[in-house]
Order: sequence, then structure tokens, then C-alpha cells
Amino acid sequence: MYKKTILLTSDRRLEQSIKLLLRMKKKEVENKFSLLSDIKTIERDLQRFQNTVHLRGEFGSFIKRSGLPFMIIMDYIIDFSLPKQIDPDFRKLFRTFLIAFTILANGKGYDTAKANIVLIIDRKLESNVARFERDPTVFLENLKTQDERVNAIIGSFSREKDRVQSFFNIRHIFYPHDGNYKKEIDSLDRIVDEADSALIKKEREAGLGEVTEMITDDLEPATVICRATQDRIIVNGKPREVSDEEREEFHEKNINLLGAITSKTVKDVCDRILDTFTAMDKINPFKKDEKVFINIPDSSILDGSFASSMGSFLNGELRAYTGISINIGKENCSKVRQSPGFIAIRDHLIKNL
Repeated sequence: MYKKTILLTSDRRLEQSIKLLLRMKKKEVENKFSLLSDIKTIERDLQRFQNTVHLRGEFGSFIKRSGLPFMIIMDYIIDFSLPKQIDPDFRKLFRTFLIAFTILANGKGYDTAKANIVLIIDRKLESNVARFERDPTVFLENLKTQDERVNAIIGSFSREKDRVQSFFNIRHIFYPHDGNYKKEIDSLDRIVDEADSALIKKEREAGLGEVTEMITDDLEPATVICRATQDRIIVNGKPREVSDEEREEFHEKNINLLGAITSKTVKDVCDRILDTFTAMDKINPFKKDEKVFINIPDSSILDGSFASSMGSFLNGELRAYTGISINIGKENCSKVRQSPGFIAIRDHLIKNL
């Protein structure tokens, strides 16, 4: 959750300047989904199919794989050369993302989520954009689709003004037509910092921020244990003989995560899981569709990053293994359900729901 930024602008110099800023701030820019990374690709798709079905599909896949974007930075007005009835005001891309976010805002697991959108605009549009920056319901109230169920969701959501303002954070920067790119990048720099602070506050309000601060500084990454066979066990990717106690405690071909899985340790834990799969290939390989259980007891320590990070890992590096499920302790499961990234891992959980 909030790991990647979607950047869509036709101004190549501005694009490179934004990417440089985000790189300095250790923010990853999406580049795997072509419809979420290139304006020209979107234009060709829209002109061919006259709808956003493929764009919405890629955005859904992005959400499943990475969670909500940290930010979408995009051109506000884009002429895709579409018929007037399809795109009368050249804001089709912006409307598409607003509708997608509105549907997500009403989905389970996004109660405390945040949609950060930065619009790149001409100065003459500042007063227009400023209105729905202050109150996004101004724009939502005029959104209509051909699906009445979606219209009902938009209508209901737009009537909850406080909730809409809490969910959407819409800001803007200007096209630097005067050549002063630094000024706009400095503005974006401040917006990014403010968005980071707001997300930390959201996490704390969800009851997980304090836990994160307490546990992430000095705890070691969780030990990853898998009993490969009757006589062999793999610990952090290294096989050895199994003891009688371990044979009794760990079921064969189950993966056990014992210890801290936090924002500071999750990468090491995921690496250990991958090492376990590699070691198992030589001893007792997992089949791609085999039921594989990852056990996480309540004695293991999780923070607010767990759901989005682990969900991204399972839907990314381990996506070929379709039978993976997570068996998580009741208390930890309660924490995970409150985290903003719960949707990313929900389908993998097998109990305590």
C-alpha cells in the first residue's frame, strides 16, 4: 500500500524532473503497466476502443499487486481526440480515476485509506481546480456513468462530505511554461512531504502507528522455517536435519514465520521465504497449484505495513504459486483487518475472518 506513484504527463521535461524528485525521496514510479505509465499508450487504447475498460482493468491489477498508489500525478486536461459525447471536457482520465477511487473508498478494507492526486494544470484553471481541492464533492456530484449501481455509489459517497474530504487529497502544480521547472518541483516536494505526514497520521488513527514505532527499530527479521520432509528442515533457506521436537511442532511443507515482520524487516523475511522455495526445489518442490500454508502465530510481531507488503509479495514474486494461504493468529488477524492495506491480503487469509 502507498508504495508506488503513477505519473502521467505529456511534458517530458517535467516528467523527468518529477521522477528525479521521487527518486530522491525513495518513491517508486510505476512502469510495469503501460496504461498507467504512458499518455500515448492511453490515447491509442481510448481511440481504438472508445472506453476505459482496459485502463480500469490495469488499475485494478495494480491495486491487487501493490495496493493503493502513494500518489497519482497527472495532466488535468488531455485532448485524446475522442468524440465530444465521450470526452466533452478533456477530463476523461481524471474522471476515470475519481470513479475508481470512489468505488474503492466504499470497499472493505479502505475505511482509513487516502487517495493523493496531484493535477498538472494551466494557471488559468487555478480557480476552477481550487474549488474541488477544497471540496471534492463539487466534482463528484457531477460524475455520471452508464452503470446505475456505480452512480448510486457515487451519489451516496458524495453526500458524506467529511468522509470524501478525508479520503481525497487533491492538489495541483502548474505547467512551467515560463521554463521555471524548479519552482513547480519545489511545490511538489512540499506536497509529497505533506502526503507522507498525512499517511502516517492515518496509520496512527487506525491504531497501528504506535506499534510500528515501538517495534521496528531493534527487532530481528522473523525466522522462516519449513519442514521439507520427515528428516529435513529448512531454516532461513538453509536445510539441515530435523530434531524430534521440530518434527512434532512443524507440519511438512508448511512455512512458519516466527518473529518480527515489520516495515524494517519485511524485505529480509520475504527474501528468506524465496530462499526457502529455492531450497525446497532441491528437496521436495512445491507444485504451482499445491496448497501451501504460511503460518504466523500471535507470538510474531506485525505492524501496519504487513498487509500491503505481504500482499504485494504474494501477488508479485510468488504469484505463480496459486495455492498459498496465510494462517494467522486471531490477535494478529484483528490488527491486520484494521490496516489500510487489508484488501491486498484478504483473499489469502484462511481463518479468523
